[in-house]
Amino acid sequence: MSTRPEQRAGGPAPHDATREGASPPPPVTPGSASSPGAVVRGRWRTFTGSFAQYRVLPAVAGRSYLPITFGARLPITMVPVGVLTLGEVSTGSSAIAGAAAAGAAIGEAVGAPTSGALADRLGQRRVLLVVAGLHVLALVSLLVAAASADPVALVAAAAGVGLTVPQIGPLSRVRWMAMSPRHVRTAFAFEGTADEVGFALGPAVVGITATLVGGSAPVVVAAVLVVGLVTAFALHPSADAVPVRSREERAREREDRRAAATRRRREPLVAVPLVGMLAIGTFFGGSNTALTAAAADAGVPTAGGLLAAAMAVGSATTALAVVALPASLGPWRRWAGSAVVLVVGAALMLWAAPGIPLLVLTTVLAGFAVGPLLVTITDVAGRLAPEGGAGLALTLLTSGIVLGVATGSALAGQAAERVGPSAGFGVGVVAAVVLLLLVLVAAATRRPLPPPTA
Repeated sequence: MSTRPEQRAGGPAPHDATREGASPPPPVTPGSASSPGAVVRGRWRTFTGSFAQYRVLPAVAGRSYLPITFGARLPITMVPVGVLTLGEVSTGSSAIAGAAAAGAAIGEAVGAPTSGALADRLGQRRVLLVVAGLHVLALVSLLVAAASADPVALVAAAAGVGLTVPQIGPLSRVRWMAMSPRHVRTAFAFEGTADEVGFALGPAVVGITATLVGGSAPVVVAAVLVVGLVTAFALHPSADAVPVRSREERAREREDRRAAATRRRREPLVAVPLVGMLAIGTFFGGSNTALTAAAADAGVPTAGGLLAAAMAVGSATTALAVVALPASLGPWRRWAGSAVVLVVGAALMLWAAPGIPLLVLTTVLAGFAVGPLLVTITDVAGRLAPEGGAGLALTLLTSGIVLGVATGSALAGQAAERVGPSAGFGVGVVAAVVLLLLVLVAAATRRPLPPPTA
């Protein structure tokens, strides 16, 4: 009886088709499923197929919800640049315009968690309708103050505009947490993309309308959009998904919170998302200021806004792609990986400045890290929020990022003026390192994160 080559060589005998009823494995050919090309194609199909998860969102919230929640945040993204433009046009002073923008930022830092807490207590619909009406009145008062060219009145009116900004993004995330906790990561990825696209599109609308019509036009457009779209968001049936607790239930929750106050003070994870958003905001403010200074130093001052837009495009792209990451890759790992990329991108921005072509590439690279970071930080905040307190927890993140932007802008401006245009990028590097150290310390606690609850 002859012996097979594998047996003569001492190797394992192949499967016997006549004994086991199975066919021997086919040889690997370029077109087979086991070839490297087929493996790559299979993985690519898996990656692109993961985007089908977004189909569940209209099924959960209704087909009209996605365009409404995106459109309703557009007038909010117009506020910072709109206030700056109106202040510059009405007074002719960049200092007064900057003070008005700062007033709007401080107002939003105070108003965001206030409206979030009220929405948790009284329900989103009631609070949003009142806030939308107050915001339109504040925008009208801003136009009146600009017409008078009174700096004090302008700054005060701008602060009122910021104080009454409807918090569409955070409250929309609260709705997703209540409507479908199983699809929160997909919903938050959409929300992060909507934020980034809005922050890129809002300033563009301001620039176009101000150029074609006048400096007050963006404020009028914002008021009209608030009346139409924010009202539509407030009245959408999804608002009913967020439970509104009775007075007795709220009293019991207050007692529970008092009883757990000591434990929460000792819980280091509670502060992690807020500090993370402060760091992200500092990166934004520092980088945008440094990009503007570098562009001006290169003789193309208008390129600063385009560079910031490039970062927003990169961020929106990767925020949308978060759903393609495996579910086994938990929030801490996503945060750590994105923070590493951000540290590298921020360092390369510092190295590339003031060369505009290289800055474009490095800014896009840094933007790739921002999208997953924003999605992940809001995910962590939602998981750590107490029951019935998600609105306050997520609107606090707005305060964190707004204050961070103000801090980063101030520090980068000082660094650019005293050392040079490139020095401002150092603020972004420090903020990125803080984000990385923060998640490493949080992950070292090895405390599992609970699922998100509204």
